[in-house]
Amino acid sequence: SSGINAEYGDSYSYSTYDVILVWLDSFILDLPFNRMVSQSQRDLDDGIIPEDYFSIDSILATQHKVACVFKKSMFGLGFLDPSNQNEHLVSGSKMELPLWMASFLANKEHVSCELPKPYQEATRNILLADSAVVDLFKQVMYYYGTGLNLIRIPHPECPHVAVSLVKTFVGRFKRIMDSSQNCRNQDLSIMMMKLEVDERKLFEINRLSVESLDKWERRESNIITPSNLVLHSRKRKRDNIS
Repeated sequence: SSGINAEYGDSYSYSTYDVILVWLDSFILDLPFNRMVSQSQRDLDDGIIPEDYFSIDSILATQHKVACVFKKSMFGLGFLDPSNQNEHLVSGSKMELPLWMASFLANKEHVSCELPKPYQEATRNILLADSAVVDLFKQVMYYYGTGLNLIRIPHPECPHVAVSLVKTFVGRFKRIMDSSQNCRNQDLSIMMMKLEVDERKLFEINRLSVESLDKWERRESNIITPSNLVLHSRKRKRDNIS
């Protein structure tokens, strides 16, 4: 914790960014970081399925490739590496694995992982300087979803990645809200070009909310019209009178 505060300032202690991480991933990070990771892994080992287990977005967020080095030889898995001429994966073999597999193997201490470039210190410093100008969609389509899964990997920089996720979201949130509220007669594809998937959803939710408010103010959303049952009833009464 002291290392994080030294890098990012005292205002971003665990107790501060926990609240935003809850919004981002719907799980509570109210424990020390290493305990949160181990608790998450114990839940998986106990067969407790996360709420977003069948979510397409959650699945796609864990497809990002992570560079790994095998700590142990893996017998019969040489086919996983096309450049490997051996039947087995020997210790020290380097491969890029999808995040869901890398996370599982890393927590079992079978591999060590390297952080993807969008989450490394150089990129984090760019985001810290001005996160609003960065094209997150080009970096990682599911930047926050992938990042929240990435911080479960045992890596010394993962707590710093968690802080960076929060600061990036906070830094971009105001501009997303401002843009979505003032996008009439604008090309939405250009305005949303640099937003990653979850930010685009947030943009669209706010845009539709503003449209609904405008319709309500113009009294277009609550026009009362008679039901078909009433109209037919009146027609029958007129026919009987005639």
